[in-house]
Amino acid sequence: MRSSSPRSPETHCFRCYQRREICICAILPTVFTKTEFLILRHICEAERPSNTGRLAALILPHARIIPCGGKSPIKKQNLDDEALQLPGTWLLWPDGPGTEMDFALAFPPSRIAVIDGTWHQARRLYQKAPILRALPRLALPAPAKARDRLRKQRRTDGMSTLEAIAAAIKGLEGAEVAEPLEKLYDELVRRTRALRWGKSDAAPNFPFDSSQRIL
Repeated sequence: MRSSSPRSPETHCFRCYQRREICICAILPTVFTKTEFLILRHICEAERPSNTGRLAALILPHARIIPCGGKSPIKKQNLDDEALQLPGTWLLWPDGPGTEMDFALAFPPSRIAVIDGTWHQARRLYQKAPILRALPRLALPAPAKARDRLRKQRRTDGMSTLEAIAAAIKGLEGAEVAEPLEKLYDELVRRTRALRWGKSDAAPNFPFDSSQRIL
């Protein structure tokens, strides 16, 4: 299951990038949030089926992906720079001092930049981009419960991009708004593990109405 890119339209879905057996497009919810999310996706993550930043962008109308990383810093397009420099833009960042959620509730960010990549990739992007270091940080608490994940986490506060965005939404806008993201991630993990181990129940009915719209 460590394929770096979809092989063909017959074997993989080109929208969610999962194998056809576990394609989750039919169960993707649409979740409207007050907060905008700028997903700074490392170029090495773009073709990985385990990348969840892609799923966040599919679920959240108020989210978009900004490609970055590799041998080049964040693209210097005016739109991207302006989005990151707008007042009310914060960086979701777990390491070092940051603003706790209770303060963020009093002065909620308008948009949150989320680095979508491994911890090593995130640190390199952060170090190379002064614009990111200038943003106020939003600190998330460590995950409250253990859960199965698509990738092994080497940090106790490690989370996938989709989990981190869900945690930010939960703190800022409530658990009900964040729940569809959390449930989708858990279902994707379950299907992936079932496929990996050759189980027959890789894609049963999902107990969530994907037509639900959350305002």
